[in-house]
Amino acid sequence: MHLKRLALTDFRNYRHCVWEPSASITVLTGENGSGKTNLLEAVSLLAPGRGLRGVSIQMLPRQGAERWGIAATLSEALDEYRIGTGSDPAGNARRVFMLDGEKIRSQAEIGNIFSCVWLTPQMDRLFLEGASGRRRFLDRLVMALSPDHARQIAAHDRSVSSRNRLLSERPNESGWIASLEDSIARHSVAATAARFTLIERMNGHPSENKEFPRTLIHLNCPIATRLQNSPALSVEDWLRGELAKSRDQDRQKGSTSAGAHRADFSLSDAETGRSAEISSSGQQKAMLLGTVLSHAHLIKEARGSAPAILLDEPLVHLDERRRDALLESIAHVESPVLLTGTDPQPFERLRGHAGFVSVASGTLKPH
Repeated sequence: MHLKRLALTDFRNYRHCVWEPSASITVLTGENGSGKTNLLEAVSLLAPGRGLRGVSIQMLPRQGAERWGIAATLSEALDEYRIGTGSDPAGNARRVFMLDGEKIRSQAEIGNIFSCVWLTPQMDRLFLEGASGRRRFLDRLVMALSPDHARQIAAHDRSVSSRNRLLSERPNESGWIASLEDSIARHSVAATAARFTLIERMNGHPSENKEFPRTLIHLNCPIATRLQNSPALSVEDWLRGELAKSRDQDRQKGSTSAGAHRADFSLSDAETGRSAEISSSGQQKAMLLGTVLSHAHLIKEARGSAPAILLDEPLVHLDERRRDALLESIAHVESPVLLTGTDPQPFERLRGHAGFVSVASGTLKPH
């Protein structure tokens, strides 16, 4: 997959910008606040989900603008696709997707064509904070292998939100609550099965770069544990029973105590067994980068093309040896790769492989 053209309209600090990358790999450099991360976010929003920052749609228009839009032309072999996303022209406070000029019904249609993964400086604390950020990272990896995963997670989360509200406001509506619990159970099992499938394949995939530790992913989820020994329908029945038993407790807490939203995952070094939680910042960064690179190779083998890779300030916390190893690995990835930094000099190893672009106040210029 190649990114041939990207157009931004009233998005973040970009009034109007049309960019045609000169290479699959692009190094974006510039001062803080120039718009480097905004460009990565724009690319991330072309894929299913809420994008690199995960913010609400109200945060995306340029200051003073009411609507925003992102459009891209992608090519793969002899096929070309036009993907667009942005404010709904009808004025609804929601985001719409377009594929080759037509509105789509499901974001999975986009996911079958384009997927991406990313690392940002905020994710350096992924193993020091709550599980929600780790789940989002894992689900982004899963979506590249199973595009329908985004729909399963969205439907699951809607049902959980509705159940919480109904338990609080109308707890005697047992039939309605039961139907929501049935939805939670079905989507939880489907989402967990997709997570578990990806993790099994990732853990069995050989390391592509010896400078990055081979990392194992561990899914901490009672639904996944049961799926290893029981059929999916049996696990759904078990989860429906757990949800029914916990109604009073969940009503008091204002939350749902079982489901796909309670899962977590951890990483460990395959050779030493050291977990990411007790590793240094540099070791954690190496684990995450190794996971992303291994995932890209796995997805290429499984689907024929790797996901786009967006790395915001990827060299921070890495020693010189691992910086060189990362850039060497990136040079051989056959998919759109965008990297950011304040200075082009640390990326010089990519000269001849990458396009260098200077970003300033929402404008792009070849460096």
